[in-house]
Amino acid sequence: MEERRLSEDIKFPDVNYGEDNKEKYNELTISEWSPFFNHTFWEIFIFSMSYAFAKNLSPMEPTGKGTLNAKMFSPPTRHLMRSLAIKDTGDISIIKDSNKVVKICEKYSNAGFQEIYTRIKNRPSEKPLEKIFTDMINEVNRDSD
Repeated sequence: MEERRLSEDIKFPDVNYGEDNKEKYNELTISEWSPFFNHTFWEIFIFSMSYAFAKNLSPMEPTGKGTLNAKMFSPPTRHLMRSLAIKDTGDISIIKDSNKVVKICEKYSNAGFQEIYTRIKNRPSEKPLEKIFTDMINEVNRDSD
């Protein structure tokens, strides 16, 4: 079992966040007004993926290729991605195919990113950055009740 798990980690593919999102990801990591200021692209990817899944947003294929190296995703983060894929497909055997796991996560992340970017970019200037995240988390919690 340990050997198989390690083998899947070795085969974990690079992740596509979408060429069309590249400038927006970059903007969020370098802009002081962004809650992702000084964070990395993989953190935006995972937050977007989790948000979309929790909000039950329709997965959307990312357009073009914007690649995140597989090494950016630590084992706990990969486990989160596998968990989302299991829940999405209802099939635990999905964890045997890292390519399928990543494809599912890419679609959720792209869907979530579209909404998150719009909300961050269009927030009223008087609204604190922390409040954006708090509002999004509260919405997810309300929807799950």
